[in-house]
Amino acid sequence: MATLALTASAPLYAEDEQTTVIDGRCQYPDRVAEYRNETTLILCDTATITQSATITTLDFSQRSWGSTARFTGNRTGDTIAISTVALRGGSPVAARGSCEIFHRDDGRLSVISCLVKAGSRSIAANFVPSRL
Repeated sequence: MATLALTASAPLYAEDEQTTVIDGRCQYPDRVAEYRNETTLILCDTATITQSATITTLDFSQRSWGSTARFTGNRTGDTIAISTVALRGGSPVAARGSCEIFHRDDGRLSVISCLVKAGSRSIAANFVPSRL
């Protein structure tokens, strides 16, 4: 009976989850900023990457506001095929697009860039990590 109780209290499966928090900021080249009327450009000073066995979530946030956008999808290499996005205070909605994680020659993170379409709205995030 003791074995049965121990087995019943354990989860049926355990999914390892890794979380990485990166300081930096969302910034946009001038040619991208020109499209701010058609595209929601996310503001942020932190990016959190949460990776499970099957799903990756990129959560862009402002220290003073909390989460400003959360992109979720399946990751293959450094590309994440986005299936949902949640904007500040909102529920996740269906989206299509991708996020790309770029690295410097030395292997360090260079940029995280996302562009998705959710309904009629385009949403972009371009995160550059702090160099300090």
